[in-house]
Amino acid sequence: MASVIANVRDFGAVPGPDGSTTCSDAFQRAVDSLDENIGGIVFVPADSQPYELRRSVMVDRNKVRVVGEGSTASTLHSAGATPALTFGLRRITHGRPLSDGHWADLRGMLDASVTDRRWGCRSRVPSPVEGEPTSEATVTFPCSPFQFGPPDGNYWSDVRRLTLDFVVRNDAMPWSAQPLFGMADAFYRPSPFCAYVEANSGVVVFRFRTADGLQRDVRIPFDPAQPVLRCSLQLDLDARTVAAWTNRQQATQRIQVRPDLALVNDGWAPGESGGELAFVPNWYAPFRIAAVGPESSGWGGGGELPGGPKQPVDLTFGALRFSDTLRYRDLGEGQEQQDAHGKVDDLRCLTVEPHVFGALTMREEVHKSAAGVPDLQILWEGIGTFGHGFFVPHDLVEYVEGNGCEKLNVRGFSFAPRPANYGQVIGLGLLYNMSLNDLKVEFGAQGLSTHHFGANYPVSLRSCRFEHQSDCAVYSYFQNTTADYMGLGYYGRSAFKALRSRVDLRNVYCTDSKVCESAVRLFQTQAVLDNWQIDFEGFTEDLPRDSYIWASIADDIGGPTQLCLRDCVGSAGGEHTVAIRLVSNERGAGLPDISRQAGWCTIERSFNHFSDPRMPALVAVDGPLWQGLYEGIPPTDKPLVINTATPGASARIGIGTVPPPATVPFVPPAGDPLLGLPGLIGYYRADALGLRDGAPVTSLTDLSPAGHHGTPVGSPAVLDSSAAGGLAALRFAGGRYEFAGTAGTTGAATWFFVAKRLPFFESAPGRRGSLRTYGQGFLIDPHLLTYCAESDTDWAVYAVRCTAGPARRLQTYVNSYPYDLRRDDRASTVAWATPVLSHRDDVKFRGLLAAAVICDAALDDEQVTDTCRYLLHRYRIPV
Repeated sequence: MASVIANVRDFGAVPGPDGSTTCSDAFQRAVDSLDENIGGIVFVPADSQPYELRRSVMVDRNKVRVVGEGSTASTLHSAGATPALTFGLRRITHGRPLSDGHWADLRGMLDASVTDRRWGCRSRVPSPVEGEPTSEATVTFPCSPFQFGPPDGNYWSDVRRLTLDFVVRNDAMPWSAQPLFGMADAFYRPSPFCAYVEANSGVVVFRFRTADGLQRDVRIPFDPAQPVLRCSLQLDLDARTVAAWTNRQQATQRIQVRPDLALVNDGWAPGESGGELAFVPNWYAPFRIAAVGPESSGWGGGGELPGGPKQPVDLTFGALRFSDTLRYRDLGEGQEQQDAHGKVDDLRCLTVEPHVFGALTMREEVHKSAAGVPDLQILWEGIGTFGHGFFVPHDLVEYVEGNGCEKLNVRGFSFAPRPANYGQVIGLGLLYNMSLNDLKVEFGAQGLSTHHFGANYPVSLRSCRFEHQSDCAVYSYFQNTTADYMGLGYYGRSAFKALRSRVDLRNVYCTDSKVCESAVRLFQTQAVLDNWQIDFEGFTEDLPRDSYIWASIADDIGGPTQLCLRDCVGSAGGEHTVAIRLVSNERGAGLPDISRQAGWCTIERSFNHFSDPRMPALVAVDGPLWQGLYEGIPPTDKPLVINTATPGASARIGIGTVPPPATVPFVPPAGDPLLGLPGLIGYYRADALGLRDGAPVTSLTDLSPAGHHGTPVGSPAVLDSSAAGGLAALRFAGGRYEFAGTAGTTGAATWFFVAKRLPFFESAPGRRGSLRTYGQGFLIDPHLLTYCAESDTDWAVYAVRCTAGPARRLQTYVNSYPYDLRRDDRASTVAWATPVLSHRDDVKFRGLLAAAVICDAALDDEQVTDTCRYLLHRYRIPV
């Protein structure tokens, strides 16, 4: 029977520099000596010197506890930006390890400039035994330069110039729609960028999102006939320039190609409105290669990103390098790629030189345990830094149960003279019943850091201290977390950060932070925060920059988002700082639906003394879905709650009772202002039909001078006399309405709908240039699609605007909130030919429409806003 105590010294672990090259293997041997299910203790004896770890120790057996002799006596130190300990990432899944073929021999793939042996990343490895399953894995790089950008790049948001190089082989030709690498948030939006191949168009798409909320595409021509793609891209956000190189129509030589910027979106060309461009900051999205999506395992995808529920792609990466400078000479289309050293080859793309902050140099072969099992790790390097990413089985489902870590000081990577943005200190994967006690965790980007694998619970912390993490002390993903008596000191953007989790954190002391955005950042998370002291001292800095507690509405937690704060105290701030910010327009423009319910916030005896007098309010509401109560003595020097949403919100937090929903403050003009809209060619209101409740609507009367009345085809809608804020609406019953003779002359359009669910409207069925509802958005031609938030439970005002000039823009609005804007100057102008109005049904809801306004013009921003506000007021829609 295996021993239940494994002393790491007995397996060759030597503290201090003498053990820096062997300690990782010694610790791994100690873990692997314990029984798979009985487990035991990995004992770390006290020493005046730390145990140096260059690779992460993979704790993937049940009931294993890593135990020291006290948090001031037994110290583990990660020599690079690699977690010292990784719990819950099994090296053996479904009874077999990953194939060592994932560390692919690059001989024959790289060009003649690379004379030494290199090992790339392969995502899908056929079994050498016929009939056996393939070995499939994605690769994730948590808390790395790929995820967080250069050390001084503020998590990508301060990066002004970016050069990207990569070499990738398609091992299962032909190329198709295949993800390459990148980051996507919980709503499958680039965060800030991703890249994929669109073979039918012969382009590599580099998709990125900027701080103005716009999604932008750069499309780089390549040769789909070549199995190896060599590509470089350099992007200058200040100059608004893009340059690109690929091995187009040849095997190895890189030449400059003209990138297609038709989808780079608005505000890109010099002189266009929009001001300074910046990448959106990455808060939590994992960086992956061979897949794109919000999870670190599986093939992900969704929305517009490739790699959804498809067969895994078979790619081998031979190079991937990021620089925060413009590295190559812009010599013009068709010219050979050159940098300051001359011709660019594969070796150059594998070299870490000045301004290279992250690269896969492919110089480390597979590393195996004593039993011959690969440890899943792959090396990345940058200037003065290195770390490891992880191969993750795409169908990772096997949990590790009953692990623990206690009485240790665990130190992550620190890049003097200040912490770098890189490295987990302790990484968590798929876990049941994980406990951490009496730990001191220092440095790294994240102290206790959860991979995006799946649900892991419960994770229990007691008497743990976290200090000097550059991003956040503790990060929780899809996790049930409890903590008691925890200290969070000198952290980065946040002390505690969570995504889609449930947390209960009590008796927590936080110091200040020199770069804090929000001390607690809760993305779609239910939370109880009890007895927190967040000690920002002095009024000289406007910190935290945003809030003490930031929380957003959840999407899929099976009920309303619950946030409960008790006896929480904060002090400093500024004119933009609030104690609590409640956000609901992170996705969905603040619209409720059957999965995104209202949030409830209870605040008890919190933030009512020692608060900075410059703070504008205790609570700020960014969107209408939050409600709740404040209990205790409210602050006397500032409002309890303010509305900071655009265009507005119902700030429903009160003392003793929840305030009722509020409609848009509006003074209606005399008469009907919509009759004076430019280009009005159709205006339909259910309450103007003069029909009784339940009557069939046999003609949809046009109130505009155009007289384009709607004729039913199939079952006509029936009138519901009071469905829309006391006014009538059409309840569709399977038919549609056609509007013969409707025509436009401008090629532009602006439409408004007051509806429950997004109605279907199409300007010219079956014809090029037909603007129409498409899924959850609007489409004109195949080229231009824009998304729109939608509620299947509540009334809303939906609007879409399409321009007709040389810059073709398609923009959507929800309740006057500008939701999405896309631009493609190749798209057609709007065509008209017997438009159709219909509805979309599912099991529970039928389409309801109270009003439709159709204009043959691109109304200006003020006209769109005024029309939306009028309709919101008329139909008593609270926002």
